[in-house]
Amino acid sequence: MTHFIDPLRAAADFLGPGALEIPIFESEIADLVRRSSITLNRLPKVPASGAPHRYFEQTAIASASFTDPRAISATATSPTRVERSVAIKAIVAQSNLSLFDVDVTRQQGIFDYLERRDIEDIVNAVLVTQSQALWNGNDTSLTTPTTQQYMGLLSQITNQATIAPGASIVDGLKAQVALLVASQTYQVKPTAIYINPILGDYIDREAKANKITLRDQDVGGLVVSSLMTQAGPLPLITDAYLPAATAAAYGFSAPPAGTKNYFAAILTENMIEMPYVGGPNKNADPRLFQLGLIGNLAGQYVAVQFNAIVAKGPSYAHSVVAVQRP
Repeated sequence: MTHFIDPLRAAADFLGPGALEIPIFESEIADLVRRSSITLNRLPKVPASGAPHRYFEQTAIASASFTDPRAISATATSPTRVERSVAIKAIVAQSNLSLFDVDVTRQQGIFDYLERRDIEDIVNAVLVTQSQALWNGNDTSLTTPTTQQYMGLLSQITNQATIAPGASIVDGLKAQVALLVASQTYQVKPTAIYINPILGDYIDREAKANKITLRDQDVGGLVVSSLMTQAGPLPLITDAYLPAATAAAYGFSAPPAGTKNYFAAILTENMIEMPYVGGPNKNADPRLFQLGLIGNLAGQYVAVQFNAIVAKGPSYAHSVVAVQRP
């Protein structure tokens, strides 16, 4: 038997004497989707020298020696400089906006801002992908790429330490900063400590329990706690994209059962660069292109970014710390 449904009754919430209730939505869409990261905003962006991006790293200066002042003798030495290269990567995002559906939405007048926001979010999608891969991109080489992704900072930085369960997180982080600053070969001055948000909570609890004062510090309009170290007060900047691991990863062993490796990155930020290719205008941001109309009258929008992430001095200018906690 065929049943016919009154379309009005199907769309109405309630039909009755003196009442006709139809579904009406709020004009704003609840939206807390993450679209950027503070780390991405803080790191310097430089025009790439080419493809690949190339630079020189000086690892030593000429050496001196003591000699008899009445019979001066010297051996000629030279500074040590090493050529480095970084492959430029590409990140893309695309959306097709149907002409019909866009016109219907505009005519309804409730969500007429959606087209503009969805186009903006094509660019934001590129930024989010960068923010994630900045830390944990799965490439294994800067010079000879093995994947299309970045080689993440957690893999690039080879100076590593582990804080075991029960050991002080604050003392462990300060000790790593001191080791960086104590180098007699390199003049290292870290500028920030990036932490997983859950690790940040563990640090706050430890500071409260041990009556350690973490002073407030303004970081680009955001107030964060700072840790007094041998490099001065360093801001503790939380980044939700900084991962935690339950297995061996990024050169660290697997944590004990029931715990995770929560990562902290002690960075000398002016030694972290994002070389980019941005066209004649040298635009460091993702670029948005409209590719015209396709067969079904849908606007095709594509955002593209050509860049890379490189930690200069990965063995001496930065440090990654794995804190083992539940």
